[in-house]
Amino acid sequence: MPAWLFGSVITLLVGAVTTAYLWLVRRRDDETAAGLLALAGMRWRDFSRLILEAMELRGLGRIPIANEDSQEHGSSFLLSGQGRQLLLACKHGSAYRIGSAAVDEFASEIRLRGVQGGILVTEGVLDKGGVEKAGRYNIEVIDGPLLWPTVKPMVEGNLQRRIVGNASSRARRHIGIAWLGAFTLGLASALAFPGVLAPESAPVPTPVSAAPAAPAAEAGEPAIAPAAPAPGIATAPKPAPATAAPAAGVTAATTEADTEKHRAEISRKLSKTPGISRGVWISRSTLAVDRIVPEQEAWPLVCSQLKAYPDLELTRVQMNPPQGSTDQVRWRQCPL
Repeated sequence: MPAWLFGSVITLLVGAVTTAYLWLVRRRDDETAAGLLALAGMRWRDFSRLILEAMELRGLGRIPIANEDSQEHGSSFLLSGQGRQLLLACKHGSAYRIGSAAVDEFASEIRLRGVQGGILVTEGVLDKGGVEKAGRYNIEVIDGPLLWPTVKPMVEGNLQRRIVGNASSRARRHIGIAWLGAFTLGLASALAFPGVLAPESAPVPTPVSAAPAAPAAEAGEPAIAPAAPAPGIATAPKPAPATAAPAAGVTAATTEADTEKHRAEISRKLSKTPGISRGVWISRSTLAVDRIVPEQEAWPLVCSQLKAYPDLELTRVQMNPPQGSTDQVRWRQCPL
């Protein structure tokens, strides 16, 4: 996989995951927190009106109660609908943390009113004991994060648009910052792994020179047999055919162990060559070279080392640019 493609995948993956979290989770949490803060700042009369309107959407109408004090923050309302009667308790204020004792008190009030259950609404939260008691007494709890989605449709239009708009604007701003960070991370990943991610090619076969074949007799000409020596005349012995001398630096048979030794020597020499930081074999036929100087200066240095070993002369060389450079990775072969 090319380095630029690897960096692009990292950028898209990180950006997409962060965008999904910020828009689907964080934006909703910010909107809920702002909505609860707005509800806590309302007067008791406005807050209770929103709750009663939300209950009406569920098919539960209010039954007037004699001597009811509508200004008390802990007031209860009797609801009727769907063939049953329920008691609604509103605890107005975000500082409420309702425990099992408050739930027991509300359950006693439900029994005194002779209704089939109750609904407890608050901007605060119920602790673990209160939640367990509520389930035991058939009390529905609408607290904290559950309250804002319940009353959101009844909130005045301008206030609702301001809360939703502020949460969306904040999410879009954070998403932009997240994509900038994802792009930076992808670029750093592409620059950090240029050699490891380079494509590897198949080994380049070394050409083998074939022995010259004897010329065939021309068509239509009979083969001429050598003349027999005359009796009594001694013939001089024919000289043995000369064998071609091996080229300079090439042994009669180069083993794989010899080639591996030559690779190690080339890597060691390149690491000590000025203008080159290192030379690493990433496969049997590919040598990755990290250069410091321009490519036209580094290339003769690499070829001089490879040509010293004819069994590695046709090696494929991957020229890596210096860190921070905008040059591309190139693959070349030393000229014969």
